[in-house]
Amino acid sequence: MSDNAEIDEIKKLQNDINVHFYRYHVLDQPLISDYEYDLLIKRLRELEARHPEMVTADSPTQRIGALAADRFQKVSHPAPILSLANAFSNADLSAWYDRILKLDLRVAQSGYVLEPKIDGLTVVLRYEKGILVQGATRGDGEIGEDVTANVRTIKSIPLKIPIVEGSVKVPDLLVVRGEVFIMRDDFIKLNQTLEENGEKTYQNPRNTAAGSLRQLDSSLTSTRPLTILIYAIVQSSDPMPATQWGLINFLRELGFPISDLIEKADSFDEVLKITPRWIERRDSIPYEVDGVVIKLDDLRVAEELGFVGKDPRGAIALKYPAREVTTILKNNGINLGGTGVLTPYAIFEPVEVGGVTVTKATLHNFDFIADKDIRILDRVLIKRAGDVIPYVIGPITDART
Repeated sequence: MSDNAEIDEIKKLQNDINVHFYRYHVLDQPLISDYEYDLLIKRLRELEARHPEMVTADSPTQRIGALAADRFQKVSHPAPILSLANAFSNADLSAWYDRILKLDLRVAQSGYVLEPKIDGLTVVLRYEKGILVQGATRGDGEIGEDVTANVRTIKSIPLKIPIVEGSVKVPDLLVVRGEVFIMRDDFIKLNQTLEENGEKTYQNPRNTAAGSLRQLDSSLTSTRPLTILIYAIVQSSDPMPATQWGLINFLRELGFPISDLIEKADSFDEVLKITPRWIERRDSIPYEVDGVVIKLDDLRVAEELGFVGKDPRGAIALKYPAREVTTILKNNGINLGGTGVLTPYAIFEPVEVGGVTVTKATLHNFDFIADKDIRILDRVLIKRAGDVIPYVIGPITDART
């Protein structure tokens, strides 16, 4: 085969494999088997080895981990990556609505978009001419850390957009924002593997995602089941849709993974009717969600409302009752079960978790206490989900004096 023919094949393989990546990891609609996919990757590696000048940033072979770095480089974001003000009830939401309505009567005509508040790690992805060139953490909102090598290992992040060539025009410059996280089932499997290997386990999916993304050795990041959902545009060289709903659909057309939970409300009254449903279905969502974000659909109105401090007025986060909290362990007790089994439990300072104030939580068994090295007067992490009995996850060892 001539060099020109091999170069053409490389270009086709790079594009085809990226499409298969997208269909498998984002749409969950693979067109080929894993075996066939592996053969395509093998062929591409062979050809790129003969033509190293064709190894582009968007090549699927570049998803593997790079050499370990000594430290992360700092990255200045093109616009502030802001947080949102919090609401803890529909009454808080109504107060927010009343405040912004007084500032701009157009608020009454604007629809609303409701999005899951994913409990993960915010990242900012920069695309130039459709190619992923940089990934950064949020940091302090203005300066983050360059984790490009690590985000390349996340299979749901497109290295090139659009996924389907010619489907939609791509701006020469596009910077998007999303949340990196780990699915609950993947978190459980990861901890099981770590435990079997005698390694330290993680306390929750959020910490796992954050720790995995900030590894200096991206080959380790590549072994972690990280995924991402995109929900905002930070900067674009082209005009963008005038509504949040239109923006979400534009991102979806480009091939970015978008939450299928996002929905639109035509009025604020409808928002108040929808939010209880979000709380009710919390346990059925396969990843950790700690609230729902309510955004004005009219992006021009949202922008002109401005900010309160560093919080944009045009959006707010309705937070769910906390499921994981810390408190001080005061003592231990023992329950005698009907079968004669002894089960230790923790007695601690009263704390609200999952909407209920608790003072006790199970310690599972005596091996658990020993393995976790739980001590009286430790600050411990407590979890309660749904109707599950509160339980101790483990001590916060860094809080020991």
